[in-house]
Amino acid sequence: MTTDSKILNDSPDDNSAGLILSGGGARAAYQAGVIKAVNDILGQPKRSPFSIVTGTSAGAINAAAVASNNHQFDYGAQRLEEIWSNFSPDQVYKTGLGTLSKNALRWVWNIFRSTQNLKQPLSLLDNSPLRTLLENVIRFDDIEKNHQAGLLKALCTTCYNYNTGNSVSFFQGHPDLVEWKRFRRYGRKDTITVEHLLASSAIPMVFPSQQIKNAHFGDGSLRFLTPLSPALHLGADKLFVVTVKPLRGEPEHKPTIPTVGDIGGHLFDSIFIDSLESDIERLMRVNSLLAHIPESDLVREQLPLKTVDAFIISPSIEPAELAGQYFKNLPRGLRFFFKRIGVDGEDGNGILSYLLFDKEFTRHLIKLGYDDAMQQDSNIKAFFQAD
Repeated sequence: MTTDSKILNDSPDDNSAGLILSGGGARAAYQAGVIKAVNDILGQPKRSPFSIVTGTSAGAINAAAVASNNHQFDYGAQRLEEIWSNFSPDQVYKTGLGTLSKNALRWVWNIFRSTQNLKQPLSLLDNSPLRTLLENVIRFDDIEKNHQAGLLKALCTTCYNYNTGNSVSFFQGHPDLVEWKRFRRYGRKDTITVEHLLASSAIPMVFPSQQIKNAHFGDGSLRFLTPLSPALHLGADKLFVVTVKPLRGEPEHKPTIPTVGDIGGHLFDSIFIDSLESDIERLMRVNSLLAHIPESDLVREQLPLKTVDAFIISPSIEPAELAGQYFKNLPRGLRFFFKRIGVDGEDGNGILSYLLFDKEFTRHLIKLGYDDAMQQDSNIKAFFQAD
């Protein structure tokens, strides 16, 4: 049990709702739909109901977008929906067959030669268009302005340090917030920039690592065993968690030989989803345990624990079940590339759902997120109205 992922209240403010956005590539469009619904359910408030915002991988990008609009939550929700509703793969990575082939050949070539003198990180896809997109749509200066105005306690994004094997949660916010250190995971004060978002969303092998200061970082979901902990370290007393995979048991499947695409889909699930599900389960168990311990005993023993209210929302439909119908929308070169690894719209839809930055698919996920959240209208209102 990781007690720090349950409660270690280091913040000066004792009444803070934390938003936690998981990783998931294109699946993160679902989060835009949920945030849109929260905005409508709460009557389109100007000020964000989330004083602490954390995210990992694609969720880190959404988190930065939300935090930069904490002073105008209604506009921010609309803007996030607009961005995800108009996505195309070439806004995230170069889709030309020549570029895809060049990257694949370079990656294979380096398997057979020394990599000690690499001049640039290896990756299957070139995500340089994503940098341009982020620089255009996220106003990083407004993150600090919202903090200075008392509208944002903290923004946090987690990255994986390839040089040390540690998870590093970079946070920007209230000066009284303190850094933390646990086994293979750290909290570090920093000013969040586009480099942090590119690093946190650098899917292993698929997108290149990103240098921050003197180290190279990749996708923050890697080896991140306690995704709830940064928000709690930063002072959240209740958590609103948006994941991108149904939190339910897997259905039975016929035994067939998996393709590279099928295996890749399971690897992505393991990277982006499994740790969050495990941490949610631990949170629920600790809450259940604390419900049976008198508060006087906790005070007497000076245990830094308390029940943490958590609202978790996940897709009612597995996004992989939706992705296949949009495979045909991909550029021809990208379809050719995906077919080589067993992804064709019928097989390998798990990995496809993470990389399918197509506006029809993302719009479907936005609607799914919105509808799922609206079904929880009364519960969401109760979550924010609770003392």
